Amino acid sequence: MLKTRDYVFVLWGDGFDETVATIFVTELREAGLLVKVVGLTPRQISGARGLALVPDLTLDQALPLAAQAIGLIIPAAAGQSQWLNNDPRLGQFFEQASSNQARFVMGSRPEIGQAELELPASVQGKVMVYPEAEGVMKFARELAGLLLRQGG
Repeated sequence: MLKTRDYVFVLWGDGFDETVATIFVTELREAGLLVKVVGLTPRQISGARGLALVPDLTLDQALPLAAQAIGLIIPAAAGQSQWLNNDPRLGQFFEQASSNQARFVMGSRPEIGQAELELPASVQGKVMVYPEAEGVMKFARELAGLLLRQGG
């Protein structure tokens, strides 16, 4: 059973994949999960195709909540791994989410694959890979069921 403050965070930064981000946000919220879009910068952020999403929280606002994470979605696009690796707040955010046994979800594209993004050792083995294109919606629904059953 979910605790009242179990969060699923969707990271959102410049050039991220807005299609993937919106599918996860929509499907997980529809399933009844508490989903927050976390902006990696404190301004309006446009995705890879120009769609701007308004984050619910900045990364600084989300950091105190990270230990309550049951899921963390990273819809980063090609070329984003170095930028993500250079932000020390993300390492801290990942560590705290991992302490709550959060599931980490990222794409399978080699440009932002697990080898490119420097995830803490505590995250290894907790990473799930979402499929390309049309399989994302089904995957998001299955993830929602898993997180609801897991209950944090």
